[in-house]
Amino acid sequence: MKLDRLFFVALILAPALAQAQDSGFYLGGALGQSKFKEWCDTGGSTTASLPACDSKDTSWKILGGYRFNRYIAAEATYIDWGEVTATVRNNATGRTVDVAASQTSYGLAVVGTLPLGERFELFGKAGFLQTEQEQRVAPSTTADRSESELHYGLGARVLFTRNWAARAEWENTEKLKVEMLSIGVEYRF
Repeated sequence: MKLDRLFFVALILAPALAQAQDSGFYLGGALGQSKFKEWCDTGGSTTASLPACDSKDTSWKILGGYRFNRYIAAEATYIDWGEVTATVRNNATGRTVDVAASQTSYGLAVVGTLPLGERFELFGKAGFLQTEQEQRVAPSTTADRSESELHYGLGARVLFTRNWAARAEWENTEKLKVEMLSIGVEYRF
């Protein structure tokens, strides 16, 4: 009779124990490519043109978070979006000037996860970033821009072991219009 009770208690506690295994801290990093979506856009100007413009660069991020359960997590990130460059020509004078911009962000997001089996998950996230952008005009003029902005993304995660996972992700910012595609790793404690 005691064995039956023990089995019954184990059946009741199994979902709670499984959920406890899905909670905890995690750290990760990713490498990818960013695109500054409006960087090479002259806005229809007839007085300026862009004979050379590069709106993409290598980007990277580090992240850390806490999974409350299998479905919800809070995640902090630091993102280096990279640097973009352009040559701007004044069509009236023919003069050109080189410009560049680099951008970094840090923020916090809520991550919702949809498990599709034991090893594969889809996730979406939404949160806020504090973004710093430095714009430089050759030879020595700089301007800084700081924005608090909405940050959102979608991704997929493949679990290789109980602790290690690979993740692929698309992310976007609201005001400074930068997006990133990245591939990374995640370690769960």
